Amino acid sequence: MKKMLKGLSVLEIIIGILAVIVAVGGLAMGGLMEGGAENGLQMQAVVTVKASAILGLISGLFNLGCGFCGFQGAGGNRGLLALAVILGWVGLLSAVASAVLLLFGSVTADRIGTAIASAIVPVLFLVSAMSVKRRR
Repeated sequence: MKKMLKGLSVLEIIIGILAVIVAVGGLAMGGLMEGGAENGLQMQAVVTVKASAILGLISGLFNLGCGFCGFQGAGGNRGLLALAVILGWVGLLSAVASAVLLLFGSVTADRIGTAIASAIVPVLFLVSAMSVKRRR
């Protein structure tokens, strides 16, 4: 399970880096859009872009934290392993909340597939982190 936790941690770090890059790009795009916004509808779009970018940045930083704690915890750091389990629970609850919100409007096959797919990594991360913690 240590190898699985390390692999998932690396995946979390990669996802986190990509999310931060996209979020910074979104914030820059929102800033550029703000200069050309002429009416209320355009300003609403700017606020939406900026809010999405900020949420993406928070998500990316969370993924980086999960990945770092999981990788270090698999390597033997018990304190970071305990934190990785806590972050794993938070990540799983976040994925479940996201799935509920996704399915709130309409339940279609593609939305169900997206909801299930978004929970795979958090479930595997939490299971492997808890397994590594239990064996110590």
